[in-house]
Amino acid sequence: MATKDKTATEVAVKDQNTAMAEYGAYADYAGAGFENQTSDDYAIPFIQILQALSPQIQENDALRQGMLINTVTGEVFEGKAGIAFVPATTQHQYIEWKPRDAGGGFVAAHEVNSELVRACVANQEFGDYKTPEGNELIETFYVYGIAIDADGNSMEAVLAFSSSKIKKYKGWMTKAKTIQIPLPDGRRIPAPLFAHRYRLKTVSEKNNKGQYFNWDIAFDGANAVEARLLPDNPVFQQAVAIKQLLESGKARAAYESQTPGSADEEAQGAPAGKPVF
Repeated sequence: MATKDKTATEVAVKDQNTAMAEYGAYADYAGAGFENQTSDDYAIPFIQILQALSPQIQENDALRQGMLINTVTGEVFEGKAGIAFVPATTQHQYIEWKPRDAGGGFVAAHEVNSELVRACVANQEFGDYKTPEGNELIETFYVYGIAIDADGNSMEAVLAFSSSKIKKYKGWMTKAKTIQIPLPDGRRIPAPLFAHRYRLKTVSEKNNKGQYFNWDIAFDGANAVEARLLPDNPVFQQAVAIKQLLESGKARAAYESQTPGSADEEAQGAPAGKPVF
């Protein structure tokens, strides 16, 4: 039996080596076929915190507030354990949503210097911006990157920070900007955003409307050194690739995958008497 197992292993290794040698021919065709694609062809899913009012919870008794969900695939992650994430790039926009009582849902994404946003910010009460059509205009910071599950599988994803989540975003980015990497010649340089893995968990918080869940973000390791990715790390390279896709206009966030009202669910709080897990 041992001889048979050894033979099978040797055959498998030989087949793998042959395949790898043949794969070298792909080098001349790297990324070919996607030249004409735009952001209409490729939308990046959100990793979203489930809140008390999230429709997914109403539809599935197995789900609880505080869990994380991939809004495109429906894959769910425990909020206490969290998920590893390598940020690649950020974006600051104002998102137009239909009001919840009008059915909710994504309408459009507006740049911060757009005429509509500048008019609303200049003439309306802070944080309560409305378009001429009566839609809500929500300031949102996005972090695009690579999420890594417990089995080591990686996926492109985007996180949305609005309302009370904005403070978490700014704290995260401030921390990331302070990291410096020592070079062999003695210099220290600012670390690229995608040089470190972070652990994204959820934590219960309160506001004047009730309880909700927010992000709890820390290094995926004891410190920056333990969480650091070298440039030849595959996840580091994936993060660089997603950054380039976004800059080229060939990818965007899957805005439409967010549930109606998901932009401000945390601001609504948990309904009175509803337990928080």
